[in-house]
Amino acid sequence: MWVLDAYRPLLESGRFYELPKRPGASTNDFSVRIGNSSVVIEVEGIGYGAGAWLKVFRPTDADTDRYGLPILHLLALRNPERKGRRKRSEGQMADIKRDAANLLQYAQDVLAGDLAALDAVARQLQEQEKQRLARLPSPEQQAADVAFSEAGHAFKHGDYRRVVELLGPHVPLLTDSQKRRYKLARERMGR
Repeated sequence: MWVLDAYRPLLESGRFYELPKRPGASTNDFSVRIGNSSVVIEVEGIGYGAGAWLKVFRPTDADTDRYGLPILHLLALRNPERKGRRKRSEGQMADIKRDAANLLQYAQDVLAGDLAALDAVARQLQEQEKQRLARLPSPEQQAADVAFSEAGHAFKHGDYRRVVELLGPHVPLLTDSQKRRYKLARERMGR
């Protein structure tokens, strides 16, 4: 009911109408969809009624994930009062009203079916995620980092055999100080 009240201007314009829930096992029972032949708006209750989440989809279901297009990112870019992160939820009704007002004020192009800005934000977010993943250490480096940490504890406790076991498989990735610790542990292990 809150959702339909918040989006009443769209419904009364005759351009939007209430839609059935999206089919599928992942569909939230606490969601409302409105749309037309150009765009679908979905409002989903989250956190057991603590908040609500606004989503925008193409009517063709071309947005393959259940998150839709990045409407909240676009609204944050366009609304000078919402710079940065989304405000902490002030409750489900407040989230619904705020998101509806922002969508109506700052996303008329989206409501008219022009999703180009959303697609551009989605590409930008994908590129940022790609760059973030590229900066992550390789699985080999991650395994070596765990071994380095455990070897440090073993070295402090004088368990030199364990140090050699842990560092041995990662010798090419060792720093100079780790190589010295490895060499020292091997020498002390032989005593």
